[in-house]
Parts: sequence; structure tokens; C-alpha cells
Amino acid sequence: MKLVDLLAPERVVVPLTAQNLREAGQRLIEALIASGLSGEPEALRQLVTEALPEDAVTLGGQAYLIHFRTDAVKRLVVALGVAPAPIARRREVQARRGARIVVLILAPQKEAATYLQAASAFARTLGRREVVDALLKAQTPRDVLEAAPLADVQLPGQLMIRDFMTPKVLSVGPEQTLEFAARLMVAHEIPSLPVVADSGVVLGMVSHREVLRFLLPKYVKRVSTGEFLAPARRDPADRRDPSAIPVREAMDRSVLCISEDQTLADVASLIVNKDIDRFPIVRDGVLVGFITRGDIVRRLFGP
Repeated sequence: MKLVDLLAPERVVVPLTAQNLREAGQRLIEALIASGLSGEPEALRQLVTEALPEDAVTLGGQAYLIHFRTDAVKRLVVALGVAPAPIARRREVQARRGARIVVLILAPQKEAATYLQAASAFARTLGRREVVDALLKAQTPRDVLEAAPLADVQLPGQLMIRDFMTPKVLSVGPEQTLEFAARLMVAHEIPSLPVVADSGVVLGMVSHREVLRFLLPKYVKRVSTGEFLAPARRDPADRRDPSAIPVREAMDRSVLCISEDQTLADVASLIVNKDIDRFPIVRDGVLVGFITRGDIVRRLFGP
């Protein structure tokens, strides 16, 4: 299936006249309602009014992506608009430059997989300069549907890891202290951190397990005798404060990294068979993202 197969002329609004993102969303919702694809028009209108502009994603300053899972529609539907002038994200802001393309994706709760495929495909496609340029030149809905290279983009047949991963990843360097890593995990409420070299290559992982193994004895021993107690895996003669131990000495080096181009089925098999719940994601060996078992469950079954 091609990406344009999710669209139809009656759901392409050119020109999209709107001063701000909420108005743009309302125009696209009305196009969907007029095309007969909504069983609950008022629910859709309320969804846009309450959720925008906070729930919209800006794609490189070139496009807005609005996507919701709602049972107000019976199947996945997409609307797209191209404005003659930049659209402000918020009502009180006057846009001098910014996005002119708005994509709205709606899907019922049961169509999680297709919904994620469509959202990911539009996000990647609208990140391409040549696609954006072609859409901005469109004068009619038919121009949009026939715009190259948009008309040639295929919807992926399987869910990929890049559709689920978190692209912005906190990490620590091998020479930073274990206490620094522990405080970072606490501050950001995360259970583990990738350890990366200056080049971005993943060297290992440090998690709550390593923190407890190395730092808990310090606090237990300090309370009872005032002395430091090194973990059993270290030389008993090493009397350093465990808080100052470099992460490289405590990290788990047996880390399984995955590629953003692997399928969700591949990683699901690893999760089940090897009981691993988090993976660094690499491109040419360099860290580009992170994914956990919880990320997958939330994206498939969350709102």
C-alpha cells in the first residue's frame, strides 16, 4: 500500500485557511466529517478543541502531525492540508515563518499497529525536503495526491523499531562516577543508562542493579562502623569511596544492541526468549535511541 492510498481528494484541503493549529485541525476534522468517515462528529470536534495544540508534533519546522486514537472513527483515516501561509502553533502567536503542511491521522483503538505505521511513515516522509517542496507547490487536492515523491512512498508492511524507539537518550561516559550515574537515574526516573564512548559507541549499561551492588554496602557499613566496604567483586584492599568508582568499572558489558531497522517481531522474540526488557538502539555502532518493554506496550495499548 502506498501512503497516498490513505488519502482521498475530499480529505485534502488546499488551500488550508487557518491562523493557528487549532483552526487547521478543525478544518481537517470538518473535511473528514463531510466525507462520511466519522460516526461521532461531535466527539471529533471536541477532541481537537481540547487536545490542540499540545498534542501536535512539529516535523522539522516544515509540517505539523496531529494523530489520535479514538473510537469516534471506525477505521484509520487521514486528512492533509496545505496552507498558503505559515500556521501559528498557538492562537496568541503570529506566525512569520513555520509549518504550512498539516496532517491529521485518526484510528480506532483496535488498529494500533496500522496507526503507528501510518504516523511513522508520514513523519519520515515529511522530513524529506523534496516531499515538502512538492506539497507546497500543490494548487489542488489532485496535485497533492500526485506529487512526486509522495505518491511513490510505500507504507511499511511491518512495524519497525524506529516506530517505537525513544530517539533522545540520556547516557553517561565511562569515566563519570557511579554516584553521578545514580543521581541521573533518580532525577529522570529511569532504571538504567547506556555507557557510551566519546564517539557514541555503546560500551555497556549501568542500572539500579550495579548501583545497589556497589553503593549499598557503603551506606550499610558506614552506618555500623563508619568504614567503607568495597563490593565483593573488587580487591578487598581497595578502600576507595564506592561513590567515586568510574562507571566503566561497574557497568555491565554484556549488552545486546539492536538496529532501528529491525522489526518489532524480532525484538519481541528477544524480549520473550532472553528476558531482556531494554535495548540500546544503534546505527553503524553509534547510539541513536533506546527502547524498553514498557515503550512497546504503551504504544500498542496506550491512548
